[in-house]
Amino acid sequence: MTFRGKELVIIDGVVTDDFGVYVKDRPEVPTAERDIQRIDIRGRNGSLTKVYGYKDVEYTITMHMYEDDGGGFMKPFRLIKPKILNAKTLQFADDLSVYRKIKSVSILDTYNPTKEFGRFAVNFVLDPFMYEVDNPTEIITSRTTINNPGYEAEPVMTAHCNGTGNIYINDQEITIQNINGTITIDSEMQNAYRVSGGYVTNLNNHMIGKFPVLEHGQNTISFDGDITKIELIKNWRWV
Repeated sequence: MTFRGKELVIIDGVVTDDFGVYVKDRPEVPTAERDIQRIDIRGRNGSLTKVYGYKDVEYTITMHMYEDDGGGFMKPFRLIKPKILNAKTLQFADDLSVYRKIKSVSILDTYNPTKEFGRFAVNFVLDPFMYEVDNPTEIITSRTTINNPGYEAEPVMTAHCNGTGNIYINDQEITIQNINGTITIDSEMQNAYRVSGGYVTNLNNHMIGKFPVLEHGQNTISFDGDITKIELIKNWRWV
């Protein structure tokens, strides 16, 4: 991907300029708001605070199109709409190491003062987190300590097992029972399964324990029993 100095927004890996759509000014970078509940209790000093997860980010970008080939604005605008409305990821050109997951998109009112020129606002509802683009698989064959520099991560772990064993991540414990082959534990999807030959087999009944997380900071991972190795996709993410 080569930048010419003016591209600011990337949708599904393609700079908006390549769609013929331009963003005039550098968009403000959104930050997710944490869901915090404060409860006043009579007789107690201060409030009782409950901290929950982060909220989705609602984010609007104003885009421009100018077509002077004689066809005008409306036809290319009509053609570009499906690319925008079906978008899955959003990036900014000055930070290509991360991306945001798009949950929904809507195109707001369009301003079309001349045949050639048009302006429209795109409203994105984004996942609260920024995710690392570089997300390699790490092979773990013995006790390992991994440092998570970001926010609490929801990894994908594939355990190779011929029987029963346990996985330990700090004080978290997951038991794998009666597995002959592999089991993938996907903490983001909250699902345990095996993919083989293009088919997905549900293995949730072979797992005991909560879906693991990788906390901010040091995470010590080990296993025992009939587990021989773990393939770990860390899924680092940031607020």
